[in-house]
Parts: sequence; C-alpha cells; structure tokens
Amino acid sequence: MKLVSAVRQKFFSWVDSRSPEQNVVHLRQRNIYILPTRYGWLMLVILILILVASTNYQNNMGFMAGFILLAIGMLSIFYTYRNIRGLRVRALKPQSVYVGQECLFPFEFSNSSETYRSSVGVGQSKKKVRYFDIQPHHKEVFMVSIHAAKRGLLKPERLVCTSIFPFGIFQVWSWFKPSHVALIYPKPIECPQVLAPQSQGQEQGAFAQKGSEDFHSLRDYQSGDPIKQVMWKAFARERGLLTKEFEEQVGEQHLLTWESVNQYDKELAISYLTDAVIKAEQAGTLYGLELPHILIGKGQGAEHLHQCLSALALME
Repeated sequence: MKLVSAVRQKFFSWVDSRSPEQNVVHLRQRNIYILPTRYGWLMLVILILILVASTNYQNNMGFMAGFILLAIGMLSIFYTYRNIRGLRVRALKPQSVYVGQECLFPFEFSNSSETYRSSVGVGQSKKKVRYFDIQPHHKEVFMVSIHAAKRGLLKPERLVCTSIFPFGIFQVWSWFKPSHVALIYPKPIECPQVLAPQSQGQEQGAFAQKGSEDFHSLRDYQSGDPIKQVMWKAFARERGLLTKEFEEQVGEQHLLTWESVNQYDKELAISYLTDAVIKAEQAGTLYGLELPHILIGKGQGAEHLHQCLSALALME
C-alpha cells in the first residue's frame, strides 16, 4: 500500500507540474491524456483473438473484420481526443454559502472552433461527472457542486474534464486545479437565550448613521448611489468615481459581543452569533460585532453583513 501511495503521489506531482494551479486552462496536448475504457480493452482482446485466429486459419474474412475493428479504434482515438482539445476552461468566482449547503463552483467552457463538442463531462473524478454539449463558437457555464462541511475557506481539489465520445471505447481527460476559493459562512443556529447587545446612548458616544446632514467620508462609487453625492471634482482630477457619505446621530449603538456567548462551545457560539447578525440585518438595525482581536463597527447592508459573517467564518 505504501508503494502504491508513493507512486500515486509521484504521478500527481508530475501531473501538477504540467497543469499548475490556475483559473484559466487551455486543453492542449501537454495536459490531455487518453486511454481505452473497459469496453476498449475488451475490443482490443477481441481484435487480437480475431487476428491470431485469422493468421492460423488463413481466413480473409477474419482479417477484414480485424482491420475494420482496428480502423474503428484508430478513428475513436482521433475523434475522442479532438472532442476536448482546444477548449478553454475559466474558473469563475464562487458565491459564499453556509455550512451544510452545496457550494457551486462555476466554470466557463469556451469552444472557439467549428467543431461541435458532444458529451463533455466535468466533475471531481472520472467516475462522478456530469455531461453537456458545447456548440461551435459558443460558451457554456457549468457548475461543480461541493458540499460545504465546515466554515472557512473551501478550495476544490483536482477537477477533471473528460469525454468518451463518440464510441465509448476510449476516454480522454484533463485535470485542472482552480485557485479560486469559496468562503463558507458558519451555520446559523438560534441561541436559546436572548443575546442582549451592548448599548450606548448619545452621552457615551452613539453610532453614526449614514444620512444627509454632516459630511462623514469618501468611498468608492457603488451602483445605485445618488448622483448628487458623487464627488465630481475628484473624478475630474482622474481620482476615479467617489461618493460622499454623510452622517446623523442616532440614539443607540448595538454591539454583538463574543462575551455574550463564550460560555458555549466555540463552534456553537459562532453559530449563535451568526444567527444574531443575520437577524439584526433583517431587522434593519445598525449593528456591530466584537470578537477576540477583531472589532467591526456599526453598519448595515450586504457588505457589512458579509464583513461580519466573514470574520465569524475565519475566526480561529
């Protein structure tokens, strides 16, 4: 077993040297492999038996049948190899999901040739693939589903692009390793007790809510920002599109803290805070998050929610 494991490790090290980790892969001779399927090996055995028998008995019909099978095999090698050669595979950025969900890694397959690509399969192994077709000069986006078992960064293992078209007697494949990773949020679990956030009134320093009274800061322009808040002078100076933010004082500051859940198991406590953050966002209130060595101030919206969930997902 150790010998097999060592040989396997050595082989895949060689494969990785020919197909390094990258988000764009061109399927060419350097990174394409082809071998007979079990039906191909069976056909080869039958071909050898036919040729041996025909030689012994000087049977011309046997020779003809053998050469026909040989021609089919040679054509199969050519067409099976051509079915994926020249394809361009580009890994797209995956979306974040919660623990227990399926994380979808999107891949864009581009066919720039005149050849119709039939039954191209993609998956985590040659035995677990899903097939699709790609028309000439066309692109197809295919999703590879990976179960998110734990929080943090999820990186797909070596993926395979394969095909047995047209006769199923040869299988061609190519391995590739995308460098994109998916952020897996903790699984939200409702806390059995009410997580009372720390509150501070205006006397103790209130949160600043983005409004339209006093100038607060500049940030990069985002789609949907009011035109009147765009910093056109900065744009004229070629500093890019910036948006002016304003602030107004509000009554209370809500801060979800690690101290409120640290009596629970670590992973359970993280799930409780995840649920509290999601509910605070859904309620439309301003909220912050305090973790060991991390303090996320007030905020609201999709970006702030992502920042809080990311901190919880990557917490060590």
